[in-house]
Amino acid sequence: MNISQIIVRPVMTEKSVSAEVKSKYSFVVHENATKIDVKSALETLYGVTIEKINILWGLPKYRMGRGRNLLEKRERTRRAIVTLKAGEKLDLTKTKTSARVAKATKAKEATATK
Repeated sequence: MNISQIIVRPVMTEKSVSAEVKSKYSFVVHENATKIDVKSALETLYGVTIEKINILWGLPKYRMGRGRNLLEKRERTRRAIVTLKAGEKLDLTKTKTSARVAKATKAKEATATK
């Protein structure tokens, strides 16, 4: 799986922003992504050391439509809560340069084919 497909977007809710003080960051990830995929993607994109990853499914929310028909309001999502090593911060607006990412991706693909 490509690195750009693993991390969909960061979760910016009141609860997730308050957890950033404890070095915990939340991301919506691809539904087939594993903990190992998420860890390698974040280390490559942001250059941080990850201590722990928890992955969970966010349940879909429904609302009632006309005639008591259920209309799906929001699809289910897969979230990753990432705990960084003590003392490290993650700036979600800045990533490593694209050249470094491309180089790391090529090296990973080369080792995977061996």
